[in-house]
Order: sequence, then structure tokens, then C-alpha cells
Amino acid sequence: MKTKMTLAVFLLVVVLMTVSAVGSFLFFEKTFKESISQQQAVLLDSLAAQIDDRIFDFTKELHSLSSRLTADAAAHPEQAQRLLDTEQRKHAFFDNSLFLFSASGHLVAATPRDLNFIGMDFSFREYYQETVKRGTTYISPPFSSLQKHSRPIIMFTVPIFDGNRALAAILSGSIDLREQHFLRSLAALKLGKKGFLSLYDNRRNVLMHPDKRRVLRQDPPGTNPMLDRALQGFQGTAETMTRTGIPVLRSVKRLKSTGWVLAVSYPIEEAYAPVYAARNYFIAGSFGAGLLSLCLVWPFMQYLTRPLVSFTRHLEELPAQAGLAQKLAPVTSDDEIGQMARTFNRMLTELERSADFYLTLFENFPTMIWRAGTDGKVNYFNRTWLDFTGRELADELGDGWATGVHPEDQEYCLKTYRNAFGQRAPFQMQYRLRHNDGGYRWIIDMGRPFNGLDGRFAGYVGTCYDVTDRLQAEEERRALEHQLTQSQKMEAIGTLTGGIAHDFNNILTAIIGYSTMMQVQLEEDHPLQGKVSEILRASERAANLTRSLLAYSRKQVTNPAPVGLNAILLNLEVMLRRLIPEHIDFRMELSGEELSVLADSGQIEQVVMNLAVNARDAMASGGILSVATDRIILNQEFVTAHGYGLPGSYALITVADTGVGMDQKTRDRIFEPFFTTKEPGKGTGLGLAMVYGIVKQHSGFINCYSELGHGTVFRIYLPLIDLPARSESMKIEEPVHGGEETLLLVEDDAVIRDMVRELLQDFGYRVITAVDGVDAVDKFQAAGGNVAMIIMDVIMPRMNGRDAYRAISEFSPGVKVIFMSGYTADIITDTLTMGDPRHFVSKPIKINELLARVRELLDE
Repeated sequence: MKTKMTLAVFLLVVVLMTVSAVGSFLFFEKTFKESISQQQAVLLDSLAAQIDDRIFDFTKELHSLSSRLTADAAAHPEQAQRLLDTEQRKHAFFDNSLFLFSASGHLVAATPRDLNFIGMDFSFREYYQETVKRGTTYISPPFSSLQKHSRPIIMFTVPIFDGNRALAAILSGSIDLREQHFLRSLAALKLGKKGFLSLYDNRRNVLMHPDKRRVLRQDPPGTNPMLDRALQGFQGTAETMTRTGIPVLRSVKRLKSTGWVLAVSYPIEEAYAPVYAARNYFIAGSFGAGLLSLCLVWPFMQYLTRPLVSFTRHLEELPAQAGLAQKLAPVTSDDEIGQMARTFNRMLTELERSADFYLTLFENFPTMIWRAGTDGKVNYFNRTWLDFTGRELADELGDGWATGVHPEDQEYCLKTYRNAFGQRAPFQMQYRLRHNDGGYRWIIDMGRPFNGLDGRFAGYVGTCYDVTDRLQAEEERRALEHQLTQSQKMEAIGTLTGGIAHDFNNILTAIIGYSTMMQVQLEEDHPLQGKVSEILRASERAANLTRSLLAYSRKQVTNPAPVGLNAILLNLEVMLRRLIPEHIDFRMELSGEELSVLADSGQIEQVVMNLAVNARDAMASGGILSVATDRIILNQEFVTAHGYGLPGSYALITVADTGVGMDQKTRDRIFEPFFTTKEPGKGTGLGLAMVYGIVKQHSGFINCYSELGHGTVFRIYLPLIDLPARSESMKIEEPVHGGEETLLLVEDDAVIRDMVRELLQDFGYRVITAVDGVDAVDKFQAAGGNVAMIIMDVIMPRMNGRDAYRAISEFSPGVKVIFMSGYTADIITDTLTMGDPRHFVSKPIKINELLARVRELLDE
């Protein structure tokens, strides 16, 4: 701790000093750089003002000379030459030459006189062209002189006008950039050791530079960033690089007289030399202060931590101490460390006194607690564990507790415990433990390793929880979820089969219709009569298959009525005994009272017949088949446990056999259509699917109990009603008659529409056809009240039959109608059919039934 505290204080001092030094240095650096930049900008402003004044003097002197020249000076060369020769003082300004040009650009006079260009045309020069164009004083960019080859020349020009403001002559003065004393003195000016001045015109030409080789050369765009910025309007100071790669602090300013760019360049290394020196002083000072702080802090920390070191050594020797007196720490000071030693001693005393308290707490804790030593043997169980097992502590200690584990779980339990113990890792396991009542209950056992005061592994401590009730609840929840999944699956399959049956019924309607028409039109002894009869018989079998599918999907039109289950089964008993072979003992046990339900007796017979046939096939070697009825009351407890039904009174039909039975996988699929365990050709897989659909359609419930080798039991629950059962008399078919009325036939299937239209026309009716509900409304209005009856399909595109009939009834109330459907009868309400089932015909349509129904309703 002494080392850590010393290091911490040292680092704190170093960090504070470093932050302070860096902050001070950064402030100094910023202030110094701003000062250097400001001083350099002031110097640049002064130099720029001097150059502007010098250029102004050049222009002023040239104007003074031009005022002494007359407008006709170009016409008197000798006179003009004498005047120029007398102006020796002008050479102090125009150190190269003075020139007088005619208005056409020819040289008229010049000084010095020894120039050999008198009479030469200089109108090609830019300074001449710009002077003529502007009509004012012009200062040219540098160009190479003809009299001094490769010398950079700058020309100053002043136009001379006559009395009519016409150009009469041009007076010019030129300076040699390499010889001009003022510019040379500026170019030679030194800023520090390596700082320098440079001058650029608007075309990037170098006018002044310490390196004479750079004069009259251009700095291309991109090679001099500060020049690029200055030409765009920038004036100021920034850090940049020279063309030779030297970092410099450069200031730029545009001359007011010419717009040229004057630049002051100062090497950064030299400009910021005081900053770099200050940085070195800061670093050296900080390092020295850090070493000094370390030398002062180390002995001081050694003095402060001496009591703490003594207390720490006592703690290291504590595990070897036996008695409480030896465990108490010595108090050597009155500071915080001495207070900590006194507090530690009080804590040891309290721990000794509270050991008995915690042992009592564990003993009476409601959770089962155990503890094991370093040898893996359990050396403690609390009272809750012993109450659970009903055994004595001596019987449980060591490995004795394992004898109470279920024999099937012992190997897993001991292996998990020993593996975790060997790896010193936490573990959790679930096993069955014998309860004091003799049975086994599921518990979760969680163990964790713990260390002693010396930090070494001291054993394991664990807790156990009884989770039997929770596991049972989870099992019941999974069973309910499974039942819900099965119900949803059966509903989805039912919707699919119902849709298939709808389309199949339309096809059968056309087949049966046209076959019946052929049979009527053919003579009785015609050779095709037999074939047509076979088509009709095959179609009837297909219609029965469709009805089975619709019964499964619960879309079949039923004729429910109050019926007695006992009466139905008694009528069916004779047929059942014919189906059941002699080696199977058939038993029927009916309830002592009649059980009235609202059902279609034919479909109930079909349910029992299918279950009996399946039971017969499951007992190839013989057995017992029993059919029974009884009254049963389903309470809320039954509904919750089974996941279906509503509380109330039900009639129970039980069909049981002692056959081969089924496994769980087969039971989950028995109500699926086309699923069968029979050999090919011996089953369609629709029997139990049809049973399921019929029971659901009657608001009932069905379940199956079966195990391999133990037979199968089907239980069907149908709601009981209070109405007495009634009997139905046989209907006698009457002859079919036609008529001459106008009928509106609405059918979206073209084949059925044409077949029914032809049938009705054969019996004398006038027929108007419509392809959907919208077309039907339009055709009915167009008929103008001549339609005596509407024959309408229910399911159609754009507008179904129900909506179309309602639209027609708004302007023709009470119009007679017969609805047709091969799929859904549930949208045909009592309001539409006027409470009379004769207003509905199911597909496949029977010809005689349709014709009789039409005639019967028309005659009312």
C-alpha cells in the first residue's frame, strides 16, 4: 500500500504539474504566435506603403515630364530628343530609358540617345495597346527588354492628347527590375537570418525575390498556396511551405497602386524559436519537479503506513491463531488505522457471539440446506431437510443422503455432484427424493463452492427446493397447448376440404344434370340407357364422397331435429350385427332414459357405423365391441382439464373395443382426412375425419383413449335438449310438371348455367340468365316485372346471391327465390328463405327435386 500511495501521490503531482505546464505553454505559444504574426503584418503594411509611394513617385515624375511636351512633340523629334536629354534627373527613377512614341506606336525619341530603335514600330507591345485602349496611365507587367536581352523591364506610360482629345503621343519610362536600386534594396532586405520579401504581379510573375533566377518567372497555380489565396482577395498571415519545402510564416498584401502581391516569408523554425526554447524549459522543469516530489513523498508515506503494515501482517497470521485473545489485533495508534483495528476486534467478538445465531437460523430456514467439507462428504443438513426425508441426521451424513434418491436418478445425481466438486464449479441438478410419506418428489438441488477466511476452498453449500407441483402444472399446460394445436389444425384442414367440396359439387351438378336429361330423352330400351345409369350411379357415389368431405368441414347442410339417441341406436342395431362377425362379441348398453338431442339422425347413424367398422377391423382375432349411451354433466373442472367443451348436460355415446390400439403418434393424426393405417385399397382415410366434422357440426366434442395392445375408446358428447324426440314420415315423390313463367337464372359457372337453363326450357319455362349478382340486378330491372322467380347461386364474384337478392327486394319486395349452393348454407338465413327450407337447394342438384320445388313455389 505504501508503494501504491506513493505512486498515486507522485502521479497526481505529475499530472497536475503537467496539466499546468501544458496549459501555460499552450497559452504562451498561442500568444507568441499571434504577436509574431501581428508584427510581421505591420512590417508588411509598412513595406507595401513604401512600394506604393515609390510607384506613385514614378507616375508623378512621368506626368510632370509629359506636361512639358506639346501635342505636336511627336512631329518634332529633335525638339523632343533635346527635352528628354535634359531630363537627367529622371534617371534616378527610370533607370532604364525614357521613350516617346507617336500615336501609331513608332519610337520618336529616347534617352539614352545611343538606342538603335528610333523609328521602330512598338505598337505590338502590350503597354502600347493597353494605353491606347484605356487612355490613362498604365503600368505594364514585366517583359524582356530588346536593348538588354533577357532583362526584366516594367514600363510606365502616359498618353498625350491634342486639343480635340485625340491621342497625339505616348510618353513612357522603364525600369530594370534587376538594376532598380529601390527594389534591389527591398529584395536584399533580411528578416532574421533567412526571412525575405517577394513581389508578384497579377499574372503570377515574380517581380522581386532574393533569388534573381526567380525574377520574371511564374509560380504556376498550386505551387504557391498563399499567392493563390492573395489573388482571390485574401490578405493576412498563415503558415505554409516554400517551393523548396521549407515551412514558413508568410504574410501577403495587395498593393493599392497596381494590385501586385507583396509577401513576407519568415522560416517557422526561426520565427518560433523562442516557443521551442520555452517548451524545453517547461519539460525540464516538470521532470525536475516530479523527481523532487517523489523524493519527498516516499519517506512521508512510509511513516504514514507503518501502523497499517503492522495490522496487515496480523491479518495474515490470523488463521493460525486459536483463541480469541490471539486473534485480536494490536492497537498501535489513535488515528484511523488504530480505529480500524479496534473495530476489527469488536467484529471478531461479535462473530463469535453470532455463530450460534446463524446456525439456529439455518436450522429453521424453510428451504432445505446442506454443507459439505473439502473431502466431498456432507457434514450438515438443516432441520427442513430432515423433516422432508423423515430420517435422522446420522443417517444422512456423508453419502447417506444418496440412499433417498430415486434409483433411476442416483447415477446421474452422484456423477453431477462429483464432477462439479472436482472442478470446484457451481452446479444445479433435478432429481427425485424420497419424501417422509414414502413417495418421491421432484427437487432442484443447487450447490456453490465457498472459501474460508484464508481464501482457500473450504467446501460446498447447497439449497434444495420442492418443484413437484410446478412440474405437474407445466405438464398440464403442455397438454392443453397440444389439444389447442390439434384443434386449430383440424379447423384449417376442414376449411381446405370444404373448398374442394364446393368446386366438386359444381362439377357433379353438371354431370348429374346432363346425364338425367339424356336418360329422360333416350328410350327405355336404348343401348345407352345402361351406360347413363352407370354414370348416374358413379355420380351418386361421388356426391356421397362430397357429403363426407362437407360433413368433416362442417359445411354440409343438415336437417337437425329433436331425436332420441337410444331410438337411433336401436334402429341401427340390426345393421351393426350384420357388419360384426361372429368372433366379435357385440354389446349394446343404452341409458335407462331417452336422451333427446338436436341432430340429423342419418349423420349420427353414419358416425356410429364408421366407428363400429374401424373397431371391427382392429379386432381381426376377435374381441369385444360395446356401444353405450348415458347422461353426463360436464363441470368447469372437466372443461379445464380437457381443454374443450362448455359446462352443462350432455348425452354421452361410448364406442369401445379390445383391439390392437394406437400409439401417441397415430392418435394425433386419426382425424386428419385421408390419413389411414389400413392397407392400400381397404380405407380412404375419410371415416374418422367425417366423424369429427359431424360431431363438431352438432356442437359436440369427441375424444379418443387408446394404447397399443389395450384397445380404443371413443367418447362423443352431444348437448342435451328438453324437447321430446319426434318421428318423420316418408315423403312420396309426385310427378314433375313444367310451366310457361319467366325465370331469372343466376349462376357464375357457365356449364351449370347452360345445363339448368336447357332443363327449364325443356319444361316450357322462359329463362333469363345472369353471370353474377350485379348482372342479376341489371337483368331483373330490364325485365320490367315479368320475372316470376329467381334461381340464384349463393357464392358468386362481384356480388354474392344474398346481397343480390336484397338489392332486388328493395324495388320488388316478396319476389320468389330459390338459392343454390354446394358449400355454405350458413349465409342463407331464415330472413332470406322466409323460414321455409324449400327456398334452398343444395348441390349437386337433383333434377326432379329442383323442378318440383320450382313448380310448388310458383303455384302458391
